[in-house]
Amino acid sequence: MVKLAPVCGPKMSAFCMVMSVWGIIFLGLLGVFFYLQAVTLFPDLHFADEKDALDNSKVEAAFAEKANQCWIAAGMYLVTLIVVFWQNKFNTASVF
Repeated sequence: MVKLAPVCGPKMSAFCMVMSVWGIIFLGLLGVFFYLQAVTLFPDLHFADEKDALDNSKVEAAFAEKANQCWIAAGMYLVTLIVVFWQNKFNTASVF
């Protein structure tokens, strides 16, 4: 069985774990607030035309799209968390 060298050290993996946990929490909550159509997040929606901002169905679709984007980004942070957790465990194990 071939042993792989660690990609990042223990300090880097610990830092990335903290940032990944924070990213999952922040983007998960932001996705929930977009899903609930929080009024304060309306300026973050982008429309091709000003008339689109007045169309209720397009506004709801834009909020749903932003919520999905936030949840996808939170999932990517989850994958990063799994990788750096594996790296952290790899760094504590004896390689030789």
